[in-house]
Amino acid sequence: EAERIVQCKGQVFCLQDEPGVYRVWLPDGETPGLAMSGAFGDFCVKDYGLISVPEVTERNISSKDQFVVLATDG
Repeated sequence: EAERIVQCKGQVFCLQDEPGVYRVWLPDGETPGLAMSGAFGDFCVKDYGLISVPEVTERNISSKDQFVVLATDG
């Protein structure tokens, strides 16, 4: 995903005080520092590789399943 963003002239890098937390930045590196490469509504970086197509997985629930986890980051 970082390659897609860089090819679209965006930047991907970590801040010094957050090593390992890669963020998407505009070409000038000032904003927005988005810690994901897929999001709805972040229009300022959509031309720089951010996508709004969700990653969806499906699974048939069976009687062996004990619980369901539905999670999101954001």
